[in-house]
Amino acid sequence: MGPAGPTGLDARPATYVGSQACAQCHEDYAAAHAQTGHAFILNRVEGGQPPAYPNSEVELPEGHAWEDISYVVGGFARKAIFLDQQGNIITGTTQYNLGNTRLGVDAGFVEYHAGDSAAYTCAGCHTTGYVPSGNQHDLPGLAGTWAEDGVGCEACHGPGSNHVNDPYLARMEINRDSEQCGTCHTFGSKTAVEVVGGFFHGYQQYDELFLSKKRVMDCVDCHNPHQTTTEGRAISIRTVCETCHQDKADYQKITERRHAPCVDCHMPRVDINAVGNQDTYAADTRTHLMSINPRAAEQFREEDDTVLANAYLTLDFACKGCHSEEGMASAYPDEQLMETAIGYHDRDLAGSLNRRRPRNEDTAPANEEGTTDQDAAEEEAEDPIPDPAGDNTGSGN
Repeated sequence: MGPAGPTGLDARPATYVGSQACAQCHEDYAAAHAQTGHAFILNRVEGGQPPAYPNSEVELPEGHAWEDISYVVGGFARKAIFLDQQGNIITGTTQYNLGNTRLGVDAGFVEYHAGDSAAYTCAGCHTTGYVPSGNQHDLPGLAGTWAEDGVGCEACHGPGSNHVNDPYLARMEINRDSEQCGTCHTFGSKTAVEVVGGFFHGYQQYDELFLSKKRVMDCVDCHNPHQTTTEGRAISIRTVCETCHQDKADYQKITERRHAPCVDCHMPRVDINAVGNQDTYAADTRTHLMSINPRAAEQFREEDDTVLANAYLTLDFACKGCHSEEGMASAYPDEQLMETAIGYHDRDLAGSLNRRRPRNEDTAPANEEGTTDQDAAEEEAEDPIPDPAGDNTGSGN
């Protein structure tokens, strides 16, 4: 036998070391990730102290104290549910929905499986290093065991002990495939968009992407996976729509007053995680379905006595989040919305719905009320969709 060689890597499989170990070298990534919903999807309560969220607070259900709670599920952006000291979900009027100013909804409690006894079986997507056997902390309500609460670094990159031992020889996994995100961001069948409460179910972003023409893309093509999408959109979205769709941005039927960004029509907030308002066709999470069928009005259909969503957005959700009786813009009948939506991005129709204005704004004559024709034209232009009956006095956006 020759002389002993240099010390090699541990021959045993890598084990989980926790996000704090990753932060020793990857400080920037770890600091950003620590401000995301992934990091706060499951929060252990110790010493009777509530979780410390970056931008939110949660209240306890009536009749409970923090000493009664073992974990809080969520609470970062939309809602929270609570686990008792045995690890079971506390049911009844116990789901705490955070306030949503966009929908005009105040924070408060709603029903969660009232009358049921519910073990916590969601840890496969809410933890890192999950194993579907045993009971975490020996609590009977906690199904399975795990290495770290919440979705930490190793939930996506794999166990890191070998990388920690030798960062240059043992590389961490970097998987850009959307199917990795789809492990958790899915619900039911990938070939159908499930419906709940008049909206799309909020946990099926991968299913929606799979059904759309964007299935050829990866989630990380648009998303920075280490940044929050709810508190820092400017830095969390790494690729804007115009990067690929320059022609769609340049050619629109309304060009003088672009009142809506791409995502308001193609990714409206119609996935419901906690709250939604059917009167305004709006919920609390953006859909990833994206494709719009401008010739279809109704979003849902029945199939085998089950209500499902069409595999594309229709006028109901693409348009009426704004153009409805309770929306921010004037309400219009389906026929008029359809006429506007069909060919909206056609090059030959660009600007076809613009209002006419006087050619010389500086010399526009005043009318008898002391306003200029230009002032009247600008007031009229507040409503970007023309009324076929000629009444163009809508309040606009």
